[in-house]
Amino acid sequence: MPYFDIDEAMRYASDRIEADSTLDLGKLPAAEALATLEAALEERRAAGGSMIVRFQPAAPGSGETLFQPVGRWLLAQKRAGRLRRVSNLLELGAGFYIEF
Repeated sequence: MPYFDIDEAMRYASDRIEADSTLDLGKLPAAEALATLEAALEERRAAGGSMIVRFQPAAPGSGETLFQPVGRWLLAQKRAGRLRRVSNLLELGAGFYIEF
């Protein structure tokens, strides 16, 4: 039977999300946001831990947000084995929670 870590389970069940660092991409254009994100992940990956990636939420007339380009890029990183976990933070605003 696998080991069940109650602290990890409580973290997943909690509404409060904490991470070792936060990257705010603000209103950057998609190409610049992805380059910034890639550099930040390369820097943090060796240290491990977790990160919250934030960007501007959708608003009427705001156009396309970073949700799709950033989300697709993060999922590709997870599939490649570079990230352990990727979760969206739509209920807390626009962003993603990632674990290395």
